[in-house]
Amino acid sequence: METSASYKEHTSIMRDLDLHSDFAKVREPYKEDFEKIYAEAIEADVKVSNAKAFLEDLTIEELSTLQEYTRLVDEVVVDELSDEGAYNLLMHFYEKYDFDGDGITEDGKARTISNIPQDMDSDLKKAFVEAINSTDEDNMLSMMMLTLDVDRLKYDLAKEIDAMSDAEKVYVQEHTSSDLERFVADQLKEPFQPRPMSYETIMERVDHLLKPGADEYAALGFQESMRTFSDTLQHAYSELQKTKTQDVQSQVLLNDLVQKHESKTVESSDPLAFLLQES
Repeated sequence: METSASYKEHTSIMRDLDLHSDFAKVREPYKEDFEKIYAEAIEADVKVSNAKAFLEDLTIEELSTLQEYTRLVDEVVVDELSDEGAYNLLMHFYEKYDFDGDGITEDGKARTISNIPQDMDSDLKKAFVEAINSTDEDNMLSMMMLTLDVDRLKYDLAKEIDAMSDAEKVYVQEHTSSDLERFVADQLKEPFQPRPMSYETIMERVDHLLKPGADEYAALGFQESMRTFSDTLQHAYSELQKTKTQDVQSQVLLNDLVQKHESKTVESSDPLAFLLQES
């Protein structure tokens, strides 16, 4: 299993996320068989570099279990998988990771954008998970969409359009009022550079949803859930920041005490300094 510090920290936070009850319900028929495969993968010390080799030794039935447990549309064809996709296919939801840092988490052949970005500040990530867990299931997905990277979606859409044939582009253009050629040019003029999701950005989106415009509407139940989410996020993040500040202050104080102690030790071992102090 992968053991880098960033991976371990991210997965430890994600493990605390309480997903919708339907998530476990639809996977229950395949859970026992999946856990057997998972245990074998851990025992074999499977990593990104050798995950495909491990999958190649599995039976058709075991590959089918992975497909069903991961909720993949297509059958698992090992040769068609990337190293990242092969590894994530063997992992629990909280262990799936974007190892090449391109903003896309490959899981089998599926390509997804994490609702809790792995490059988000760890304190914010922890607070966000706590806030999601405070949300009723009916509105959980909406809250998780607060971290959606719209710029990433636009960039990926532009790449898909750019790869289309001329006939496909003409067809799409006929069914949209946007200038596709200009859209693609604007989005692909330079490589996409993801920006970590910030606390301020999330709160701006929350405020917008709590105070919709004149031509917008938000159901009362949704707004109540959003307030609970917002209050939990603000409190959790504030407490984590306070703890971090206290830890830094404690470390500074400790360093000062150590330096003073070392300084006194040096002085006491200096005969001349000792004599001068006595005089």
